[in-house]
Amino acid sequence: MRILLLRKAGRLLKVAVGAAVVLSLVAAVFVYGREYRSAKVDRTNAMQVIRPVAELAAPAVSDFFTEYRLERDRVRSERSDLLREVLRTAKTEEARVKAQEAVLKLALEKQRESEMENLIKARGFADALVFVRDNSVSAVVKTQALNREEVIQVADVIGRVSGVKPEDITISAKP
Repeated sequence: MRILLLRKAGRLLKVAVGAAVVLSLVAAVFVYGREYRSAKVDRTNAMQVIRPVAELAAPAVSDFFTEYRLERDRVRSERSDLLREVLRTAKTEEARVKAQEAVLKLALEKQRESEMENLIKARGFADALVFVRDNSVSAVVKTQALNREEVIQVADVIGRVSGVKPEDITISAKP
């Protein structure tokens, strides 16, 4: 009886992990396409955050950091819904496993971004946004300018939490 329960638990875990992968893959394609519209990287390895044209015409409701968090949460919710649909309609066990792995990756990505943002704010900055990608991390810190010491502090936090190499971390300031 105990062995059967362990086998069932193992299968459920495999299914959950698989779903997370599929959801993550589908979500990555969807979200990265949207995020690149609102951010661009210049040749100096700095990230300049810009607003879409539609937002420029509309009156500002709140600050950039709040608006971007709301948009990021909306996109994540759409990704999550899409992945749940993939899980529900998957025809093969492999597709389910990939979708479960994608869901797990999405949750971990959200958790890591939130943790890094909170740790950066704990260093005395008013606010921060962190964007985790597969092999890189970008951060926008709410301040007029960043000196070398502050950049090193932020990069240290990001490197410790994400495991990303310093050369794959982009940090910029936005008032």
